[in-house]
Amino acid sequence: MSDSGNSTTDNHFPTNQALDRLDLRRAFGSFATGVTIVTTTDKAGDVYGFTANSFTSVSLDPPLLLVNIAKTAYGLDAFTHADGFAVNILAEKQKNLSNVFASQGADKFQSVDWTAKTTGSPVFDGVIGWFDCASYQQVDAGDHIILIGRVLDYGYNADSPLGFCRGAYVSFGLSPQMLQLVSGDGSLKVGALIERNEQILLQTDVLTGEVKIPVSDSVGDSLTGEGLIGGLASIGIEAHLPFLFSAYHDGITRHVYYRGEILSTSDVLETKNLHFYRYYDIPWQAISDNMITSMLKRFISEHSLGNYAIHIGDDDQGSVYHHDSDHDNSSQKKDR
Repeated sequence: MSDSGNSTTDNHFPTNQALDRLDLRRAFGSFATGVTIVTTTDKAGDVYGFTANSFTSVSLDPPLLLVNIAKTAYGLDAFTHADGFAVNILAEKQKNLSNVFASQGADKFQSVDWTAKTTGSPVFDGVIGWFDCASYQQVDAGDHIILIGRVLDYGYNADSPLGFCRGAYVSFGLSPQMLQLVSGDGSLKVGALIERNEQILLQTDVLTGEVKIPVSDSVGDSLTGEGLIGGLASIGIEAHLPFLFSAYHDGITRHVYYRGEILSTSDVLETKNLHFYRYYDIPWQAISDNMITSMLKRFISEHSLGNYAIHIGDDDQGSVYHHDSDHDNSSQKKDR
């Protein structure tokens, strides 16, 4: 490690290797984070803010934290010349607020309640944590500026945080329910709703002609060839299944279904009785399981809206959890 705090390269390693920026972004995105909104005010009293998940604590003595702001960000000059800034850690129900401040524009504060702290930086109502900071140091880092702040004041509560991973919001509040279901009595079936260009992957039983969602007795992995992912990989299907879609218990078997996208495929799908169906071509009459029918219809409906929920319960009723609102714990018939 260099003794100099100004070193930016290591001459022992090549620096001209070309990396795929989009793929690198996906790799960075595999680290699950919370979501914050960073705010400040300029000399004229105008307020600025942007959504960021590049936030971390740095030091307790002195109390320091950092966030990154893109050099193309609206309000960059305001943040780099401000005497301070605030970091708002968003609650699970504040997805819409995150989306507003992830956009470009100057009118983001019009429909949100906030309070100015010591530095004058806005702190929003309903956040699960906040830090009001004096500007401490700035570091030029590629296409971003690292803003290091010294914490002057802070607050927090026990509400569930808004999570973000692989380009989508995720819920941290579902872990207890999932652990209870997955570790419960009965056998386990793991299924996958895999989409590709407005199509869904389904499998046909060669004996009965029944159409089903691909399932296995575990999630598995492609290295061992075991479970759902291993089975798909063995026939040339590489799938990305990061999100839970439905989990229920039918009294005998625990069912857990994930949703995701196909990354690559071979030409052997038909030989394995697998087929991508366009949503309007799904052979509903060949699906005998009402839960599967209901699940697929919910998936298609939510896909069209770009807003997915999660069903957890049994085969008769359960709870539907929305990523962008408070948990709705009212009973829902089947998987609708």
